[in-house]
Amino acid sequence: MQRIYIAGPMTGIPELNFPAFHAAAAALRAKGHHVENPAEINADPAAQWLDCMRMDIARLVTCDAVYMLPGWQNSRGALVEHTLATGLGLQVMHARQPQDRARRRTVARCDCRHYGEVAVPGWTLACGAVLHRSPLAGEKYRQFSDDAWTVTDAVSGARMACGSSMAEAVRAYRERVKMYGDAWAQVVADRRKKYLEDKAQRPARKSGAKRTRPAVAARAPRAAA
Repeated sequence: MQRIYIAGPMTGIPELNFPAFHAAAAALRAKGHHVENPAEINADPAAQWLDCMRMDIARLVTCDAVYMLPGWQNSRGALVEHTLATGLGLQVMHARQPQDRARRRTVARCDCRHYGEVAVPGWTLACGAVLHRSPLAGEKYRQFSDDAWTVTDAVSGARMACGSSMAEAVRAYRERVKMYGDAWAQVVADRRKKYLEDKAQRPARKSGAKRTRPAVAARAPRAAA
């Protein structure tokens, strides 16, 4: 069981967004967690913002984690709470948003450069990107992290975004797409074209051929002591 503080936007939202806070609190409590709900801490809608923040922060610092509701990035109070929580080393959890859902695809063929072309289980996103668990570097066999997610181009295998959760990786990918605007599709197309041209110039590998290790020079026998 964890002590979880719920953070999210209130100002400017109908009913101060209390229904969303209460729904999140009910869901977390159903899982056995102790929940600090600002909609219960400051139930008076006429209370001053600073007074509410003082009471909320006093409860936040007693918790193990914060649960961020959708739209928290646009809330001054939630930004303060998020900054404080990360500074204190609390676990930061994010509520799933409807737009974070992606169509499931059993397997996507990705050329991940370091590992060659492999089958990666994941979810398809816009422009043919694939959301999947991040591969662990330096492993002899292909293994994936439980705490990191990556958005990869399904054609070139280039990493487009990453995050500590599925939602964070998707959000980072969307921010990158938004930064490029209408030019994003052309950027992806150009990168794929260059990748395919480079791939076509690589020497073809014979089917069934095995990689061989370079020969090691024989050592001279040691002289008897």
